[in-house]
Amino acid sequence: MDIKALFDSAAQDYDRTRRQYIPCFDDFYSTALELIPHNSQAHIKILDIGAGTGLLSGLVAAAFPQASITLSDISSQMLSKAQERFGSNRNIDYLVLDFINAPIVGNYDVVISALALHHTPQDQLKRVFQKIFGALQSGGYFINADQTLGTTPENEEKYAQAWLNGAKAKGCTDRDIEVAIERMKADKTATLQDQLNWLSEVGFVQVDCWYKNYRFAVYSGQRPA
Repeated sequence: MDIKALFDSAAQDYDRTRRQYIPCFDDFYSTALELIPHNSQAHIKILDIGAGTGLLSGLVAAAFPQASITLSDISSQMLSKAQERFGSNRNIDYLVLDFINAPIVGNYDVVISALALHHTPQDQLKRVFQKIFGALQSGGYFINADQTLGTTPENEEKYAQAWLNGAKAKGCTDRDIEVAIERMKADKTATLQDQLNWLSEVGFVQVDCWYKNYRFAVYSGQRPA
């Protein structure tokens, strides 16, 4: 499946269903924000990988108004929607980036991502983590809010049912559910333990999972100082 085409087509309607598609939205995103280990007025450089329409970066920009944030995404249409969100904010830059196949260049204090890396084939995700590691300054942090695969087929079924129940409870229509399931065909999700192991193997320290609700998890690692 062509990920770029998938998200180009989804860009116009993407934000409307975010809170519905992520039943644990508030805890999920607030945990990611809390993990940024800097003063709210710090002049830090942040890279958002797979930034989409800028939802996570918008929350970060509000919490860290002096931060310089680069939003990267494979979809130029998603980044166009992000530009509408941020308007003339001079602290925001945009970068069309295929993080799976292209280098991740930079020297950032923090790299963040939300619901993007699970589109990476499992056999390539460790290499993506290595590229993120290389784009961080010494002592920098990587924070990922993403999906995880159930440890067994039975557990994965429980994840799926919990998501379906939660999405419907939040007001998703049958059509919304159909659209989400179609997008999920592009998912390449790995288990949480595999993801944490790969972070450690490429050199991250202080690796931990700080929040988990069925398939939704927030974890982080630090590049050694």
